[in-house]
Amino acid sequence: MIPALVAVILAGAAVWLWIGSSTRSAHAEEASDHTGTSTLGAPGSGGGVPAEPLPLVLEMCATLLDSGLPIGLVLRIVGANVPGYDSLLAVTRALDLNVGWDRAWSQGDGTARELEQSLRLTRLSGVPAAALLRSSAVAARKRGVRQAEARGAEFGIKLMIPLGLCALPAFICLGVVPVVVSLLPDF
Repeated sequence: MIPALVAVILAGAAVWLWIGSSTRSAHAEEASDHTGTSTLGAPGSGGGVPAEPLPLVLEMCATLLDSGLPIGLVLRIVGANVPGYDSLLAVTRALDLNVGWDRAWSQGDGTARELEQSLRLTRLSGVPAAALLRSSAVAARKRGVRQAEARGAEFGIKLMIPLGLCALPAFICLGVVPVVVSLLPDF
């Protein structure tokens, strides 16, 4: 009976580890797809240096624009100094050469996608970019909180599998079986 209990516990631990590793990799891919940032670092950003969180970069750009700097210089500063956003240097070079807006932003990677959307609206309508960037930062933070809450809810559900595989057999072996055996007549 003890070897069976050990086998059940080991099987439950293996399933728990397998589920945990697959969800971690899925959440890392999902986070990089939805927020435009990657925790593993962007290409050309110094190898393993993680990209800065998008809301922080949006707030930084808004502050630089509020100080009176032009959009091109703000993009150049962010591209040169913020890890993971070095593709903005190629975008600013293209914009300086009067390349079209869409073609210039195609030089960049996914980390600057939301920054480009806010700046596009500024370019088309003349709305102050700082306010749009700050509202985009708030939206990105709210999206991050919702994703964290969803992962927390998934964790509670996925925790039931190893709990059921490990605790239920132990309860049966240590709680139910002795009671049943004590109720049986002596042979």
